[in-house]
Amino acid sequence: MTLGLLLKESMSGWLALDSDGVERPFSFTIRAFTTRIFSLGAPRYFRGTARLGDHQCPCEGELRIRLSGPHYWLHFRHPELGELYAEGQKQYGQGGWIQSLITCPLTVYQADRPVGKARVAYRDSMLAFPFKALRLVDERHAYQDAAS
Repeated sequence: MTLGLLLKESMSGWLALDSDGVERPFSFTIRAFTTRIFSLGAPRYFRGTARLGDHQCPCEGELRIRLSGPHYWLHFRHPELGELYAEGQKQYGQGGWIQSLITCPLTVYQADRPVGKARVAYRDSMLAFPFKALRLVDERHAYQDAAS
């Protein structure tokens, strides 16, 4: 049995492609895991679900905790838009302290080319975050029910 830290998180907001500028509803729910519990900068690979407009798609990516703010990248295949990759980082202190803790701007890529922007935020209680989002789990169970 290998224990690690599981982080379960949902963020929501919008995604807009440069080609039309329309802000589509965008969200993702992830399960990020690492066995390196006390290493803040350790990569936390995740699996989960991304929702763009009316389409729900499996996603995968990585979360890294940095002193300036968590860095995310995620990859998913949208049935109409194809392969999409989004990457960004929360910037602590930028745009107000509370806002910077919950908001993450992302750049959206298609085939290594920037094609849009997204902005997501953690919408649940910040006070409840450590109790709802963090768990010690066996590595074998880290990604079970990745949509929750």
